Amino acid sequence: MTWMNSGSHQKSEAEVSRLVKDVIQAEDFNLKDLDGFSVRKNLRALGNNGRKGTVTFPDDWLEMDITIEIPTWSKEDSSRSFSIPGFHYRPLVAVIRVAFADIQAGAFHLLPFQRIWKDPLDDHQERVFDELYSSDSWLEAQDNLHRQPREPGCSLERVIAGLMFFSDATHLATFGTAKVWPLYLYFGNLTKYARSAPKSGACHIVGFFPSVALHAHCRRELFHACWKHLLDAEFVHAYRHGIVLQCPDGVYRRVFPRIFTYSADYPEKALIATIKDMGSCPCPRCLLPKASFGLFRGLQDRLANLRAYCLESVVMARSFIFSGGNTINGSKVQVTLGEGSWVPTVNAFAEKLGPLGFDVFRMLVIDFMHECELGTWKALFTHLVCLLYALPGGDHLVAALDNSKKFNMNTYKFHAMADYAHLIWLFGTTDSFTLQIVS
Repeated sequence: MTWMNSGSHQKSEAEVSRLVKDVIQAEDFNLKDLDGFSVRKNLRALGNNGRKGTVTFPDDWLEMDITIEIPTWSKEDSSRSFSIPGFHYRPLVAVIRVAFADIQAGAFHLLPFQRIWKDPLDDHQERVFDELYSSDSWLEAQDNLHRQPREPGCSLERVIAGLMFFSDATHLATFGTAKVWPLYLYFGNLTKYARSAPKSGACHIVGFFPSVALHAHCRRELFHACWKHLLDAEFVHAYRHGIVLQCPDGVYRRVFPRIFTYSADYPEKALIATIKDMGSCPCPRCLLPKASFGLFRGLQDRLANLRAYCLESVVMARSFIFSGGNTINGSKVQVTLGEGSWVPTVNAFAEKLGPLGFDVFRMLVIDFMHECELGTWKALFTHLVCLLYALPGGDHLVAALDNSKKFNMNTYKFHAMADYAHLIWLFGTTDSFTLQIVS
């Protein structure tokens, strides 16, 4: 009873009774088993055992080890290969085939359109931005597809499979070290009201990235090595030439996968964009320096400073690291990469899909949950509290709110607010690609 009434107050009478009856009075209980007992050590052991043998994946899943090159910072010694096990994934083309064969594909919108609202009073019309398949980006992609030469001897209708990726590394519990890093895929062909329903079954789990503690450079190498396997030769061929699928209406069409959005929090966006996390140019979409984030700039300033990936500079910087013995953050490497907070990791999206006109930075949409509800709104609320304090008698208005923080506009989250309107034109409303869908 002394143990129950001391320490944490979350020990109930029922839990204490269960501890005595089911554990201490159990027939196989042995006090010597507790010699050298460590909670942290045993939780880590349970997590390791769970990763090795207890998870069984379906037949359409593949498992492989990812090998990355580790620089030795020596001209005489070559780089060392390091193998990381536990990358489980499904080929993207196989996921697309499964999705179009599913009964839910009957609700897919295969052709984009503009949604127009007509005022019943004065008959004036306004464009409505809501779904991905009625956005400017899909209309642009469909136009580009029609300008593309047809496949020899193929007269099938050409349509787009709109891919929307989500990823978010997550702790499995509030205790222990078990982590999971899933990759989700939704199809923008389906209305967001169906996709966002908790039991819609519209979410396709594509893979699980290995969750291991690594140096920042090695973590970037691991992430993009995984994506190089996901963007395999079959997917690149389908991206260029399409795949013939029978749609739910019984008509065969040539389906072209197109990646429209990738939703993630800021650290993962920096990982995807191959830039430094909160570097001198921290925005994954533009090259505006962090020092100017507090200034109100128009959309034209951002569009004039959009990021453009330079593969040649990254390859040259890597040769200095792996062959010349230079350090990753060395001056020679940084000068070669140029301004923009770039890192010497080959971007898998730019390498695989860049020659086909794909822009990796455009797909990195603003996540409403992280950029507003957990970030900008909190900062804005703090600013409003400071304004209340400035009013006569304001201390009485906020006496219950003990908050001494100041509003800081020099943050990426405040900078990202100006991209909302542009992204809605491109991809529809933000509730279509927020991480809240998969959280």
